[in-house]
Amino acid sequence: MNQYSRIRGEEQPGFLDILGNWLANQSWFPTTPRGRRALTRVGGLRLPPPEGDADSQLLLELHLFEVTNVEGTGGPPVRISVPIALRSRPSALAGKAAFIGKLTTRDGNEWWVYDGARDRAFLAAVLEMARRQQGSRNGRSRGHAYAGFDQREAFTLDLRRQPAEPVLPQSTRTMVQPSGTEDSDWQHKVVLDFPRRPGPRRELLVETVQTLTAAHSTAISRVLGTVTGAWEERAPGRGWSSAEWLTGNLVVIREAGSEAPEALTMAREALQVGSSFSDNARALGKLLGNFHADLAGSLGAYPQTPEQLKASASEAQHALLAQWRKVRDEFDEDEAADLSEVIDLMSMQLRDADEPLLLQRIHGQLSFSQFHRLTSDRWVVSEAGGFEEHAPGFRDVTTGLMSLANVVMEVASEALTQEAAPADLENGPQASEDAPKSGKAEDSPRPVNFGQWYEECSAKFLEGYRASDADSSAVDSVFFRAAMLTDALALFSRWEGQWVFRPSMLLQADN
Repeated sequence: MNQYSRIRGEEQPGFLDILGNWLANQSWFPTTPRGRRALTRVGGLRLPPPEGDADSQLLLELHLFEVTNVEGTGGPPVRISVPIALRSRPSALAGKAAFIGKLTTRDGNEWWVYDGARDRAFLAAVLEMARRQQGSRNGRSRGHAYAGFDQREAFTLDLRRQPAEPVLPQSTRTMVQPSGTEDSDWQHKVVLDFPRRPGPRRELLVETVQTLTAAHSTAISRVLGTVTGAWEERAPGRGWSSAEWLTGNLVVIREAGSEAPEALTMAREALQVGSSFSDNARALGKLLGNFHADLAGSLGAYPQTPEQLKASASEAQHALLAQWRKVRDEFDEDEAADLSEVIDLMSMQLRDADEPLLLQRIHGQLSFSQFHRLTSDRWVVSEAGGFEEHAPGFRDVTTGLMSLANVVMEVASEALTQEAAPADLENGPQASEDAPKSGKAEDSPRPVNFGQWYEECSAKFLEGYRASDADSSAVDSVFFRAAMLTDALALFSRWEGQWVFRPSMLLQADN
């Protein structure tokens, strides 16, 4: 045992000061217009350093603090989580971006303090705690492994890590690539979410994906492990003598699906070179349907009541007519007359609708950018943005198809400005008579019929959804057709009269 082994960061002079200076610049730290904050340690855990670190005095700690306003004007206390690595010298295993400050202990030794959420040694240690399902000596902290995570290879210091955009509010996310894996090997990469405001109740997003993981869903990036810890919490306005120990997630380990290549980018690239995206579109439709089926099976679904059905029909009718009034003048006379007939018929069908839809938890605003390719034969849905309760599944179908339509419009617009000869959405870019001839077909992208490309992809997407485990009756309903037409009209206006929809795509089904 070395002379530093019993050092505790929170006991060292100046530790809370340098920590406070760093915390004040973090987006998840509670702030008030005025007043000084005080930190009180209420719990945490200490991790054994992984083997192989060059710093033999390395200390890994996770601190839980109660943050209060000294002047008493900042509202109730807030709990925060701060993982740190204390090093006896600067280290590339943490990096400059993770540096918090330098500390001098009572015996004159210097320590460098780093954000543990970015330190390779801390990441390896916490991953191993979950993978091995280890517990702390006092029994207040424990690692948990799910979905076969305990069967993975051990995590070592020889890993790569990079910051990632957090999905959970007020959290920090880091992606880890184990040693010996390729950059394209998304199946073995993991992300670690550090909730910076831990609580005894799990966030809805975590609760949902953990429920789906337990139900063996493969439609989401599964939860692979968690590290739980405990803290003391006192009742508002009472002293520490009334405090109770509570437990919650301090780290959540997930598959790295949300960081993997996204479908929207892949669709754009395919469209730019004139390649088909139909097979992928069908796989994505089936993914979305299975995602909805897993949500319904795990969390429940129920048919609309007569009152809910009537309200939905009225809302859909109002939204469609309101959008049509906004854009009617942007169509020529013949087009406006044709669309008016369609909208009148659809409005009548909405008034007469008597088939209740199933309501359940869905995302509600899914885009193709939230579909990610984890492996060659597995796509996953990112839950970024949250969930909507008691909603019909077709809303995710509509927002997904509209996100694809919008990217088609973007690429079509780029083609119109970049091509020397005119291009149109129905027939694609045309070759200029003055353009140089080339004997190599691969020198330029193939002409694209944008409308047909979108129509084929959307048809395959719906085909995949109908082939999934979800109840697909909603995408065959007038509600879905009305939602598609309403959003299509808004897209038409946004792109100043450019139109990607063919009549069959516009209506989605024969009337």
